[in-house]
Amino acid sequence: IMDIVDEVIGMTEMAVDKNGRHLVGSNVIMVNNVCKGKLPMVVGDSYKITQLLYNLVTNAAKFTASGSIQLSAKEDRERSMLEIDVTDTGKGIAPEALKKIFEPFQQ
Repeated sequence: IMDIVDEVIGMTEMAVDKNGRHLVGSNVIMVNNVCKGKLPMVVGDSYKITQLLYNLVTNAAKFTASGSIQLSAKEDRERSMLEIDVTDTGKGIAPEALKKIFEPFQQ
């Protein structure tokens, strides 16, 4: 997972919007907080995992004018899962929009 997060951060730092402007502003730092030795091996489609994280991170970049975007991961042994967190210092989601964020085709 650490290598995938490194790749996603690199791709995001190079990404530009339709006007050719970098998605990650000069006042934003990207941080990989994933520790390689502390996580179990994950079996899955690395391309899909990369795509999912890239979508989350570029969305965070669009709404973070300054501060940071951080990625971290931890094992949940009770549920046999790996939890990956993307946190940012962006403006957040309006309370009235929170009810709709998991509906298809909402923004």
